[in-house]
Amino acid sequence: MVLGVTGAAVLLGAQPAFAGGPPTSSPAGGAAPAATTDAFRSAARSVSAVTGPERSLVVGVPTLTADQQASVAAKDAAVARVLASSRRAGAARLAGARSEADDPLPSHRSIKAVKQKAQSRSYWCGPATLQMLALADGAKISQKTAAKRLKTTSSGTNWYSGAGNYPMERALERYSDGFDYTPQNLAYTPSDADVATFRDRLVADIAVQRQGIAGNAVEVRNGPHLNGHPNRTIYHWVAVRGYDDDGDTTRYADSVAGSSISWAAPVPRYNEIDTDKIVTIFGARGYVW
Repeated sequence: MVLGVTGAAVLLGAQPAFAGGPPTSSPAGGAAPAATTDAFRSAARSVSAVTGPERSLVVGVPTLTADQQASVAAKDAAVARVLASSRRAGAARLAGARSEADDPLPSHRSIKAVKQKAQSRSYWCGPATLQMLALADGAKISQKTAAKRLKTTSSGTNWYSGAGNYPMERALERYSDGFDYTPQNLAYTPSDADVATFRDRLVADIAVQRQGIAGNAVEVRNGPHLNGHPNRTIYHWVAVRGYDDDGDTTRYADSVAGSSISWAAPVPRYNEIDTDKIVTIFGARGYVW
């Protein structure tokens, strides 16, 4: 698979529970042993690693079609040009040359049109994420419509449904007013290069394209978690809506906040998190950018 970054996808056919699902067990089915985060994430590969009905599955081995690969290459080339121009503009500013046509990209920016929406059902974080991003593009859709478009079931919204079909990619393109969304598979433990690539794409998408990113999180017991999430195995979609610190910090909206999920109370509607941390959390699934 040609993805434009190192760390080819190693994705799983059976994975952790979705946000709002019933309590899950530890990866070993009992008390969590003293082990590294990678060991916990690896343990979550097993179907027996979680309990409860909510498992958002990957159907087959995620791959990109030739058209998707071409899209990745073209978009990454555009990102590289934008960032190179921004660096040149920054250097010129430091040298005392000012040109309104060559402003460097801002160190922080958010898409304020991406408004947080609470998910209507415990397994509708995918539809809520699609709704948030679609509304920012002017498409007024309900979560019920979003769920139908994503083919969401009580097991959640699939990351991959086989034959090059990434449901979130197709749905976002339906409502994006022509923006070419592309899925990015991530290894179970993303590399430094994966983090750098996400950071560059994040800055370009938010600051230049004014388009959000849909991230598919894999949180495992004793591993990294999104803000306010409990220490259990959770699968979850979030709407990435901005960045700070030149992309070292990622801003996102979380549909758990304000929902009927039992642990929703401490979850903020709008969040900031280290970019390397959120990319790790997206590991084993990925993001649609």
